[in-house]
Order: sequence, then C-alpha cells, then structure tokens
Amino acid sequence: MTGIVERNYSEALFAALTEEGQDLSKARDELNAVKGIVAECDGFEKLMDSPTVAAEEKISVVKEAFNGKVSRHVLNFLCIVTEGRRWNDFARICKSFAALCNEHLGIAEITVTSAFPLTEEQRTAIKSKMAQVTGKKIEMTEKTDKTIVGGVIVDYGDTRLDGSVKTRLEGLKESFSRLIG
Repeated sequence: MTGIVERNYSEALFAALTEEGQDLSKARDELNAVKGIVAECDGFEKLMDSPTVAAEEKISVVKEAFNGKVSRHVLNFLCIVTEGRRWNDFARICKSFAALCNEHLGIAEITVTSAFPLTEEQRTAIKSKMAQVTGKKIEMTEKTDKTIVGGVIVDYGDTRLDGSVKTRLEGLKESFSRLIG
C-alpha cells in the first residue's frame, strides 16, 4: 500500500514529466540508480533530513552529486525531495513512481527466482508466458537461490507463482504427516 507522501511526490513528478512529454522510462531508471547510490551511502538520508544542516547546503550536495548524471527534471525533483526533507521516504517514492510509469507504459515487472541461472531459452519462455498472463510487456529480474532445489518462483506484484521443488517437497511432507498423523 502506498502512503500519502509517496503517492503525492510520485504523482507530482509523473504529472510534470507526462505534461512535458518526457521519457518516463529514463526518469524511472535514473531515480532507481539514485536510490541505489543513496542506499550505499551510509548516513546520506540522515544528513539530508537533518534540521541542523541548511537547506542550501543540502541542495548543493545533491547538485554536486547528481548534476550531469541525471536529467534536469530528475535533478529538480531531487532538490524538491531535499527541500521537503523526504529522503527517508525516497525509496518508497521511487517504488510508487515506478509503478505509475509501468502502468502507463504497459510494463509488468516480475522477479524470477531459480536454483541456477536461467538459460536464454528459459528466460524467453517465462517472459512470453507472463506477457500472455498479464497482457503487458515484461521486465524481468533474476535471482538465484540454491535452497529452492529446482524449478522457479515468479513474483509479480502481490502474486507469487511457486513452482519450486522445495515447495513441492514441503507439500508432500505435509500430506504424509496428515496421512500418518
């Protein structure tokens, strides 16, 4: 569920970009890159939300860090986030903005977890099947988790399609326990 802060900031950016005909995918990707950088910088959010550091200094830090690396619109948005002291909400704002962009662009983001790296053939098959299921273009993130033994787990929004061997074995174990028990 999206909170009011994330919704307000993401909707404002979305409206500004669409009104000016800007590339939503590019802005989404730039914000996600900034989110990754911020996550790696210990203390950045705390510094940006600190009442003891002047707003002008914070904006100067943001401009120095990101000017020339992101579009003018995204840089301006980062300054607005700074002025509003909303860096602690930034990751959720990015997630909300990405959801708005993806809905507008007809994109479904899925995460596929498998025990081993997928082959190109498997990637293509999963993307094709999920495109049929969702009616959208698929952007896929892959993860590996040896504990699932085999098969795949596909996460899409709030839906999980679990075809892992681990889950099947756990199901069999439960069935046997009920029969014996």
